[in-house]
Amino acid sequence: MMEAERQKTLQSQFASDGPLRPILTSLNGDNSWLLSFPRPEEERSSTGKAYCHIVFEPWLNGPTSLFTSWVIHLQQTQTPALGNPEAINAAIRQIETAASSGASTNGVANGETDKRDNGIDAIFLGFHYLDHVHEPTLRLFDASIPVIGTPEAIAIVKPWNHFTTIKTISNFDSSATSWRDEGLHPGSPFPSWLTPLRLLGHHELNYVTVLIWSHSSPNGSITHEAILQTPHGTKLDVGPLEAFLASSPPTQKLALLHGLKESRAGGSMNTYGAAGGLALYRKIGGAKYWVSTHSSPLAYSGVVMRLLWVNDTPRTVDWALEQESKEGGKEGGKPDFREVRNGDCLVLV
Repeated sequence: MMEAERQKTLQSQFASDGPLRPILTSLNGDNSWLLSFPRPEEERSSTGKAYCHIVFEPWLNGPTSLFTSWVIHLQQTQTPALGNPEAINAAIRQIETAASSGASTNGVANGETDKRDNGIDAIFLGFHYLDHVHEPTLRLFDASIPVIGTPEAIAIVKPWNHFTTIKTISNFDSSATSWRDEGLHPGSPFPSWLTPLRLLGHHELNYVTVLIWSHSSPNGSITHEAILQTPHGTKLDVGPLEAFLASSPPTQKLALLHGLKESRAGGSMNTYGAAGGLALYRKIGGAKYWVSTHSSPLAYSGVVMRLLWVNDTPRTVDWALEQESKEGGKEGGKPDFREVRNGDCLVLV
């Protein structure tokens, strides 16, 4: 069913004469994504592929536990729609085939479809907890696929001796003034026109991952569009976030990926939910889209989870707007909030 919905979305997008745009495909209805970014035209011609396809934090193959299931155990409450590399590659082929159908305007010739391998170009690991670096899932992927991750995530993955190419995501420092510093990019084979950054927060859970897509605009200028992803939310006064928002060259905020549910452990909130997402949305000057992530119900069990009384509270954007109004917050309009269903996709136009 979702395959047909994706097809309808893609056909609608590629039927237009507009430029190619990024596509988010939900792999599991939670925090695992296929991020598809349009390649520069010269790459489309040389590779026969319209997009660079990045698998983001795949958790697709069963629950996750720390030590044993009776210590810490997390279980998804819905089955991932794209639950293995084969299913993901099928979704990639669907995107590439749809893109080639609009070849006359999108720079990929119909006759070049035989040159495409339609494969996954990279795996991206923005955090190191076991539901973000899920070994049973990651071992399903071909060892030749490059992995891009935080230092902590890479420290987990490297000892497996599974992946042959591993690159590190840089932290953006509070004193930094430009995200274009050459030393911040992880290097080949990650595309030079995609820049990944991590903005650390007051706690390891509360960070922001940034992906900046640099591309030519129709008028010939270079545009930098940023996707900010923060599964647990972040405080607004942390130095790296402030520095990035003030950095050069300026970025257009294309999408904010932030959940709606609040999570608490030991009585303290560690996932800031809808209210935190709205506050961050205002802080960054708005984004074209607010996309829900890491907000699906999870089943928690194990002695540690019970002792800490880990629990979630569902919230909505409307609730957050009401809270903002009650607290005398600045009104900045209602965000364009999108919830991408398990297996569905969203084109960021």
